[in-house]
Order: sequence, then structure tokens, then C-alpha cells
Amino acid sequence: MKKNIMFILGVCLLTASCASSDVTNLSTMGKMKNCLTEKAMQSLTDGTLYVNGVSSTAKTISNGCIKSLAMEHLGIDTQTTQMATTILSALKASNLQ
Repeated sequence: MKKNIMFILGVCLLTASCASSDVTNLSTMGKMKNCLTEKAMQSLTDGTLYVNGVSSTAKTISNGCIKSLAMEHLGIDTQTTQMATTILSALKASNLQ
């Protein structure tokens, strides 16, 4: 059963990525579908996909994608990544001294 689900999710992921190589041109729902598929595959790989049941996992995954896409829409994801990079670089430099 898990092998079948992994295969189906893999095909969905490949289809979505092959259908549009430029993620910026995807619609909001296209981006959401890609995010949901990616997070589901990650949960399957981590072994956490079935721990809390389908409904609970679906809600967790969808909430994560909603937040992620909202941050991306506001441009906060790029700013946050830049801040995190600066902080990590400073910490790394201070640990090397």
C-alpha cells in the first residue's frame, strides 16, 4: 500500500515539475499543489505520514503550505532567508575564531 502511494505521489510530483519548469508562472493553486505534494512526500520519507491519521496530517500539511505561500506572496520568505543566512554566517565566523 505504501509503495503504491509513494509511486502515485512520485508521479504527481514529476508531472507537476515537468508540466512547468518555471515555478513563478504557476497559478496559486498550482504552487499549492506542488507544496502539498512535496510536504506529503517528505512526510512519507520521514515516516510521519500516517502517525496522526490522514485528516490530521492533511490539515498540518495544508496549514504549512498556506503559511509558506502567504509569506512568499508578501516577499517575507526571501527576506527571512537573507536574515537567516546573515545570522548563520556571523555565528559560523564567531565559532571559527
